[in-house]
Amino acid sequence: MLMLNYLNYILIVFIGLAICVSTKPEEVAVDYLDCRENTCTKLDYPLPSEVAIFTEKVTKDLRDYESLILHSSNLANLPRKIFLNLPQLVELDVLECDLQRIERECFKGSKNLKRLNLGGNSLRVLDSNTFELVTQLEELNLSDNQLEDLASTIFLPLKKLQKINLSNNQIKAISPYTFSQLGSLKSINLDSNQLRELPVELFRDQQKHLTQFSARSNQLERIPSNIFSEVELLILSFNPELKRLHLTANIDELQATNCGLESVKLDGRVIGVQLEDNLKLKELKIAHPEDLEQLYVANTNLTRLDFLSKASKLVDLDLTGIENLSDLPKISSARGLERLSFTYDNMTADHMDMLPQLKDLNYLEITHDKVREIYIKDLDEDFFVEEAELNCGQLADLLEFVELPKDTTILEDRLVGDPRGPLRCGTA
Repeated sequence: MLMLNYLNYILIVFIGLAICVSTKPEEVAVDYLDCRENTCTKLDYPLPSEVAIFTEKVTKDLRDYESLILHSSNLANLPRKIFLNLPQLVELDVLECDLQRIERECFKGSKNLKRLNLGGNSLRVLDSNTFELVTQLEELNLSDNQLEDLASTIFLPLKKLQKINLSNNQIKAISPYTFSQLGSLKSINLDSNQLRELPVELFRDQQKHLTQFSARSNQLERIPSNIFSEVELLILSFNPELKRLHLTANIDELQATNCGLESVKLDGRVIGVQLEDNLKLKELKIAHPEDLEQLYVANTNLTRLDFLSKASKLVDLDLTGIENLSDLPKISSARGLERLSFTYDNMTADHMDMLPQLKDLNYLEITHDKVREIYIKDLDEDFFVEEAELNCGQLADLLEFVELPKDTTILEDRLVGDPRGPLRCGTA
């Protein structure tokens, strides 16, 4: 009986080995490539059990190109010998090809490859050694696939990687070691995944030179306060579970719109802050308002913005839809303010006399009783106003006896060729 069980065990092992061997795809030589210049289509190798192999014969017409695009094809596996026969390739794009698997050996000979775009495929799993041979890679796009997990060391060989796009996948968690030792990495995109948190050590090797990080449209519940040291553009918008945000980093531009934010504290230097449509946001603290140039907090529940009195570099301010703001707008120090949008009501009436002091103001938007008025000075091609039937009297009614800055202009939305010029209001 024991001998029988032993024989059964041996049989099971052999069957398992046979299955493993059989899953290795069979090479199928590509006899013809339908290419227009460097873009090739209609490659039809949909079976996981087979892998296309690019022969020297079919690639001879592509040797003058540093970029190769495989598009609108059906490839279960990434073809082999692409780089062995086309070693000059700097960029490879495999787009919308239903790609499901990438073998390590497909990248043999990729000594010049710097940009790899695998967006819009059906990748679910990547082996930890997938990119072991692509050591010169600078940009990697894996967006719009079906990735759920990433091996913690999968990107470790990519020491020269500067930009990675992992957006529109199904990633639920990310290891603190995912970007370890990638000292050249500057831009990371994790938009539209299912992340709930970010490890505090995630960017430990990018602390000083991370230019852009984006994780919009996830399920983030918390961001460690010291996860960043410096970042130029930080995008966290559309994370409905994010209630509190406390950051110590120096940030050039923060975008955290349409979240569930109730409190925001920014201890480092910030230049641009966009927090619109956080309907429950009651607290905003900016430790260094003297560096602030842009602030968008429309449609929030803020009641005080005391730091505005010190925002001397402020250029662009949007406070539209804030109905309970009791100290709007203490911005007398912001002499260089160019754009201002706010909602006018009885609570803000006492502060309307600040308008004549804003000599550089060239865009003024006032919402009052659900009516929006837009006033523009020194119109240029960057502004297009979809408002009609404006007149100087409407602004005067809102501001009572406050005089407008010189040369304030009201522009009507008119048809092209209308000979009428813009209306001019204000003191001479």
